[in-house]
Amino acid sequence: MKKIFIFIFITFLIITGCSSGEIKTHASGVFETDDVIISSKSMGEITALNVNEGDMLQKGTLVGQIDSTQLQLQKKTLENAIVSAESKIVNVEVQLAPLDEEVNKYKQEVERFKRLVASSAANKKQLDDVTSAFNAARKQREATYDTLTKSNTVILNEINGLKIQIAQIDDNIKKSLIYAPMDGMVLTKYANAFEFAQMGKPLFKMADISTLILRAYVTGDILTQVKVGDEAKIFADFGKNNIKEYTGKITWISEKAEFTPKTIPTRDERSNLVYAVKITVQNDGYLRKGMYGEVIFNNIKDE
Repeated sequence: MKKIFIFIFITFLIITGCSSGEIKTHASGVFETDDVIISSKSMGEITALNVNEGDMLQKGTLVGQIDSTQLQLQKKTLENAIVSAESKIVNVEVQLAPLDEEVNKYKQEVERFKRLVASSAANKKQLDDVTSAFNAARKQREATYDTLTKSNTVILNEINGLKIQIAQIDDNIKKSLIYAPMDGMVLTKYANAFEFAQMGKPLFKMADISTLILRAYVTGDILTQVKVGDEAKIFADFGKNNIKEYTGKITWISEKAEFTPKTIPTRDERSNLVYAVKITVQNDGYLRKGMYGEVIFNNIKDE
């Protein structure tokens, strides 16, 4: 009979405590997200921007485009310039072929006159004349080779410069395509199709809502009992006494104290200075940015 009475009494206390809807917590705060503002990387008319607030996007999804017609025309002009420059490149071996034949002819003549002079069938002056003609042909061949190779080098450098310009244009064309940089939800849309975008113009804002951050504020006495990596119980307030519990982990603790934000009541109402902490919480799909939450740090044992 005594055991039954104790059980009934404990049950009464539990029911009474739950009905009050109050949870003794160490800190409180508001759920936040790491927002990313996607801005225009190009300048021109926005030809398409297929995003709406609340849309869930996957990383790499093409969501819009900025007009790149002029870039395409510039690229075509440069490609034509490359074709024209390539037509000016000469085949050095073909151009030198007649000179090579002349050099070889005089070389053979020199050898022939050396033999004739040795046999007294020709005089020294004839050998000197042929040798001079050989040297002149060889120098002309070297000069022509130097001129042709330098000319080709200039043209090839010009072509490389044009190709670099095309690569820059290709990069700008790529930047005219608007992609989702991450998995997440579109929070705010700043621009629409047919508007003109300057480089750096905000287009839309999105955030990864798979993990939310509860920014809470703790007093100095609580701060000395927690550290980064500690786990905590998070109680999200869905209104009308609907409280849901989550598990969170401390990922950041401020090194500087600040005055208590007016919208964030603390456990110790008399404390003016508090420290901000960030607690990451896996979102089950029900948590929302701006929702209110309470924190119980697992490592703190209340007396």
